Amino acid sequence: MPGIPAATITTPTNNTRVENSVLVKGTVHNIEGEQYYLWLVLLDYNANRHYPQEGPVVVSSNGQWEMTAFFGSSGRYDITALAADKNANENFSLYRATNEASGEYPGLPALPSGCITLASVTVSRGEGSGC
Repeated sequence: MPGIPAATITTPTNNTRVENSVLVKGTVHNIEGEQYYLWLVLLDYNANRHYPQEGPVVVSSNGQWEMTAFFGSSGRYDITALAADKNANENFSLYRATNEASGEYPGLPALPSGCITLASVTVSRGEGSGC
């Protein structure tokens, strides 16, 4: 029987200023198999919307993972590593596929049921950051 999922976000750290994208790194345990999937989701404080990043995140055999997160506008964001059950994984995958096809990313008003927050850091993207 698998254990309880656990994760860390090692980069970036809390209160970091970021550009329009940042490489997020961390570790995870007890995600393997089809019970849970690792997703990276941004919460935009200004819009109060959740933005699932491309996923689910690929985890190496030693539990390390990394993914580039993209920020749409300036402001504060939470970068959150989530364990998503099968239904939440399907909801995130459908959101990504639909929005990649349209080129518009309105975000989600709430996380789908079946998500467990594993780790989170707060970052800021300033005006004029990035290209």
